[in-house]
Amino acid sequence: MERTNKDISSVTRYFYRKLKLHPTAFLGSESITFLRTFMDGMVMSDSLFSGNRHVIIPDGFTEFVEWFYGDKSERDSFALVLKNEGDEKAAFYKWFDLLDDFLKGLDREPIGTIEQLKKLEEYTKKKNKQ
Repeated sequence: MERTNKDISSVTRYFYRKLKLHPTAFLGSESITFLRTFMDGMVMSDSLFSGNRHVIIPDGFTEFVEWFYGDKSERDSFALVLKNEGDEKAAFYKWFDLLDDFLKGLDREPIGTIEQLKKLEEYTKKKNKQ
């Protein structure tokens, strides 16, 4: 099967930015385990209601995480990051950092750092007030 290296959808990128900046609003805590459960729901929802129209997790990302850690012992990127970071909160943010690195490697737009996302949110709020 040939890989297409499709970018995540703009809807997914927008949502990831909100999720990364306000994880407790969506997940209840900064937890990679809760993130994985939530993402499983997103993938299933897209499959059922959109016919897999949106790329939620880019093809090849798990393999990238395996390469990054030199570890192929887990079945998905979430479990690999948690195993190697050892902490739910640290793993949550590391997963997003790795996703950004992966997207940049494909010449795609990253999700962004917390600082960038705060600035973007502030800018958007000011723009919407005008």
